[in-house]
Amino acid sequence: MRREALLSLDFASLQNQYGNGLSAVALIDEIYRRLRQHEGDQVWTFVVPREQALLDTERIAALASTGATLPLYGLPFGVKDNIDVAGLPTSAGCGSFTYVAQRTATVVEKLRAAGAILIGKQNMDQFATGLVGIRSPHGYCRNPFDQRYIPGGSSSGSAVAVSTGQVSFSIGSDTGGSGRVPAALNNIIGLKPTPGLVSTYGFLPCNRSFDLPPVFALTTDDAYRVLDAIRGYDDRDIFSVDAPATNAVRQLDEGGFRFGLPAPRQLDFFGDRIAKAQFASAVDHLSELGGEPVEIDFEPFLEAGKLVFDSAFIAERWLTYGAIADSGSSDIHPAVQQSLQASKQYDAADAFQALYRLEELKRAAYDQLAKVDFLAVPTCGTIYRCDEVEADPLRLNTHLGYYTYFANPLRLCAISVPAGLRTDGLPFGVSLLAKPFEDARLRNYAHRLHASFGGKLGATEHPLPH
Repeated sequence: MRREALLSLDFASLQNQYGNGLSAVALIDEIYRRLRQHEGDQVWTFVVPREQALLDTERIAALASTGATLPLYGLPFGVKDNIDVAGLPTSAGCGSFTYVAQRTATVVEKLRAAGAILIGKQNMDQFATGLVGIRSPHGYCRNPFDQRYIPGGSSSGSAVAVSTGQVSFSIGSDTGGSGRVPAALNNIIGLKPTPGLVSTYGFLPCNRSFDLPPVFALTTDDAYRVLDAIRGYDDRDIFSVDAPATNAVRQLDEGGFRFGLPAPRQLDFFGDRIAKAQFASAVDHLSELGGEPVEIDFEPFLEAGKLVFDSAFIAERWLTYGAIADSGSSDIHPAVQQSLQASKQYDAADAFQALYRLEELKRAAYDQLAKVDFLAVPTCGTIYRCDEVEADPLRLNTHLGYYTYFANPLRLCAISVPAGLRTDGLPFGVSLLAKPFEDARLRNYAHRLHASFGGKLGATEHPLPH
């Protein structure tokens, strides 16, 4: 078997292989071999021609020869199909909505400048409306651990591509959990930065006021390395912010730490005893790492989460997709159409009322977070089969957002970490959350938690590096 066929695409492994003589051309050839192997899996909506990717390897080689700093040299990546790349089609999961982009998103510009190689655009829940990953009328991908189960959404293709070793990392979009739910269901890292830390210029927004680009990667260090490359103020994005000085990264061996947990009555696994047991195991792991569990009041977080879809905030998506929702297009998924039409029930007074209530909930939530170093929750309380979601699309989708909806409206940072495989062989993830711009402080906690469970990288056979 060729050496390239054995490659793990985590950054450390690729860097080691490059040092041992692997060429970027050989890597690209291997990536396209893997894409052919997964052809028909509905992971990609558009793949860059191999020749164009090879030209990109020449570009970064020329940059490297000038002494340019390329922290992501030769790393293949993909982007969700609601992110514009000039000259490529953007569909947002809807054939009749598709257009050829005239602009390139800031994150893509920064990634290419850092030496990464764009492979293509990835499948998604239509219009980024959903957490299930099967709201794609033109075909959806499946969970690589069990094809009967959902991959999680809306950044489904982005997560599956990383989990199955087709790219080293991906950029998705996250409104109510789309950078964390598919990460948890695919056994990979989902890093959701503080809103405003990374530009959303060049994105098709769902909720523009708190949408953001999450990073999907195989390891915590890989995800943060990408974040370092894409973060920063962008005057083309009205919600971009000048972030305060980076928090010092706290080492766990400096002493103990306190992690918040919802009260038992506020934990909900929707009847899934296996998920409940897996989360209890994750709490034990955190305790063994030196953590002290602290019960907090989870109610402000839950109420903030409900505002995303049960208040006038839902009307934001009408600004982007309202015209096609009213067009009568048969391309629109019924559950997506229902979600879009729901925005019409709210008026301007409802919008201000939602804004005022959110500010109250921020204060209450931050008071709870002040008691701990971070909050730990299941990323998802359960996982569903595709046929279960097709039979009950709205209610089960809402269940998946129970622990994720609140993070963006509250402006929190978060990271979903693989926390072992359940006893039925399906992945399970735990999310760590902290106050705005405390992204760096989560890094070591996430790294050590992932290492404590060990296991494989995504759905590959490659072990988590020590």
